Amino acid sequence: MRLIAARAQDGLAVLRAEVDRGLRTRRFLPYAESSGWAHAARPIVEELRHRATGSPSPELVELLERAIGHVVKVMEHADDSDGTIGDLARELLELHATACDSGVADPVRLAGWMVRFWFVDQDLFEVDPVRYRNALGEGGVAAYRRAVAARAGEDTFAVGYARERLAVLDGDTERIVALLGGDLTRPHQFVQVAEAMAELGRDDDVLAWAIRGIAESQGWQTARLYDLACETHARRGEPLEVLGLRRSQHGRMPSLSTYNALRRAAEPIDVWHVERDAARVVLRERDPRAFVEALLGDGDTDLAWEVAQAAAAEQLGSDLWLRLAESRQAANPADAASVYDRVADEVLEKTDRRAYAAAVRILKRARDAATAAGDL
Repeated sequence: MRLIAARAQDGLAVLRAEVDRGLRTRRFLPYAESSGWAHAARPIVEELRHRATGSPSPELVELLERAIGHVVKVMEHADDSDGTIGDLARELLELHATACDSGVADPVRLAGWMVRFWFVDQDLFEVDPVRYRNALGEGGVAAYRRAVAARAGEDTFAVGYARERLAVLDGDTERIVALLGGDLTRPHQFVQVAEAMAELGRDDDVLAWAIRGIAESQGWQTARLYDLACETHARRGEPLEVLGLRRSQHGRMPSLSTYNALRRAAEPIDVWHVERDAARVVLRERDPRAFVEALLGDGDTDLAWEVAQAAAAEQLGSDLWLRLAESRQAANPADAASVYDRVADEVLEKTDRRAYAAAVRILKRARDAATAAGDL
């Protein structure tokens, strides 16, 4: 009711009082209470959202900064393991940026707040000069740049992040590569450079750095390089290039994920029937579990059962065997019942209540399957 009254009065005094009352606390918030506190704060955040999108003002920008400061301080003495209070802080930061987008913030003052918040007040939430570029304008960016330069001797994440984002803001390719690419020996370094090029809208550079990273680095993070290259080719209307990259990725690091990505690339151009068998062979040879999962996903349940029967039990895991039993139950309930019985026995090897409860659920399914098979 107080928030509704504040809106009717079209002033910020009442809302400010609510921000001070509802978005801060001096007591420690244990895990059991932190989400409740965040839930109680939600109406205040929603009212700030209404103002930020509907009637931004310099005073509202300052109030949002005050609200952000309160929530960040609450996090310092709260168990926010489920992230609900952190989510509030992130939402308030985005509302602050939205309000500033309207041009109501003083650019130099805004730069000062960004520097103070990022370098002094806390180290959990970045404030990105690229996101604020329009609100900062030339004067604000210059003030921000001077503040970062004044910290030239500090080797901290905050300073490094600010320098990297200024390089992106400037569109300085050489500096982006130097700051984000490092020695260019690991996939995440190529990912950072390629993502910066994507942010700048430089598709050719995205492809060049992604393809180079794929060729010159190893590890699971190369998956992101394939994604960046494929996203760029898709945006340019080049489905055959996407298909080629997904085929190469599946051959290099086969998994259920790469199999499905290849299928998504092949189906729109009606060539999955050509690609599927070769893709399955790769999985069968290098990841039996993923092969069975792929067959189930394709609806090829009989072949999935056949392959599973020939695989070692430890290659599949009880969770996949349960999926196989479910897929088998309608047509071959006896097969399903045998799987349920075996998995229940494995679960009961763990002597705790959770295991017993799981085993009971599985045995009920075994009973239903045995009944359908005529064994009960």
